[in-house]
Amino acid sequence: MTQPNPNDTKFEQQRSDSAKAALKSQTEDNHTEDTEAAAERIADNLETKEDK
Repeated sequence: MTQPNPNDTKFEQQRSDSAKAALKSQTEDNHTEDTEAAAERIADNLETKEDK
């Protein structure tokens, strides 16, 4: 396996694009988890209120 040329800007750009895509994916996943957690808390609060 060859080592990438550290001065290869095309390689660096690909690495940068990959990092951006990974961060975007992680952010979207976190947003989905946060949204689902918030929906669950709202449902729990409604159930608690109805029980009173």
